[in-house]
Amino acid sequence: MKARAALMKTYNAPLEIGEIEIPEPTGEAVVVKIAGAGMCHSDLHLLRGELTGFPSPLPMVLGHENSGYVYAIGDKVPQALLGKPVLVFGAWYDEEDEYTIMGEQQFAYKAAWSGILKYYGGYAEYMYVPSYKFLVPAHGLDDLESAAILTDAGLTPYRAVKKLLGLVKPDDYVVVVGLGGLGLFGLQYVKLLLNAKTIAIDILDEKLSFAEKLVKLENTDVLLNASRVDVIGEINKITNGRGVRAVVDFVASRKSIETYMKVLSKMSYYVLVGLHSPLGPEMPIHPMVINEITFLGSLWGNISELYEVAEFARRKKIKYSELVEKVKLKEINRAFEKLEKGEALGRQVIVPK
Repeated sequence: MKARAALMKTYNAPLEIGEIEIPEPTGEAVVVKIAGAGMCHSDLHLLRGELTGFPSPLPMVLGHENSGYVYAIGDKVPQALLGKPVLVFGAWYDEEDEYTIMGEQQFAYKAAWSGILKYYGGYAEYMYVPSYKFLVPAHGLDDLESAAILTDAGLTPYRAVKKLLGLVKPDDYVVVVGLGGLGLFGLQYVKLLLNAKTIAIDILDEKLSFAEKLVKLENTDVLLNASRVDVIGEINKITNGRGVRAVVDFVASRKSIETYMKVLSKMSYYVLVGLHSPLGPEMPIHPMVINEITFLGSLWGNISELYEVAEFARRKKIKYSELVEKVKLKEINRAFEKLEKGEALGRQVIVPK
């Protein structure tokens, strides 16, 4: 069958709206009719050709944050799935290995991530999924189009904040750096999972205001504009010079790391989520050893964690539709321009219909 899609044919060029061929599903494969496809900042890096070797091969349909309905199924897929609303977990793989067996699919040696490696993503009317095991039930989610963002913007910060469970106490401060799509979820998870005091940081007043409206802040929580104030000085005042227990950095640029590592307390944690700095800064060996500072990387999330995120959304423990601006497929290039200029608050979602 044929479907309309936004095709990436070359780097640093607008996507072209055209037709693609959707394979007939066999075996465990399914075809999903796309309800929504979230626009991730990593898609912008892919479009610019900044991630060496990705996407591959071209042409490619980007889009790894997807939701929809099961439209067609292979002969090894349970019949009951047909027509059901689903979230599409994006960290696909071609072969089982020790990481997939232990439930950490995003680390598979033979990765086949949707919209990045091998398989077309969700900037299209329909999407081929090689196994129904990459689907997560989406029943009970009020806004299936917007729920697409749970598969990355909602999943990635969940895994990152979970790493701090048992390490952060309710009277500790946690700094959340960057209030884009991921950071807005991260702020919610710090409140939900850790019950900690938060210091939320961005360089745009619009994003700080958006976060304040989205998340119920307590009188111990603080919003700081890093372009207007001395954040190190302000955080030292807030913590009486003791520093914060953890930083969750959704920017992870050289500048952000160099800045926020200076506000950590003794026996503290720095979780790196963003990928905005290919190099540096130099490892701060002395303070890391003397103060026992631990740096943690956090990559995407596994399918079990996506089930957990979906349940939080289903029970209205986290907000997601409030983060979303819906965009028609034909307007996708304008949406990328908006993303590149930093004008997008929350997350843009492509709606093919």
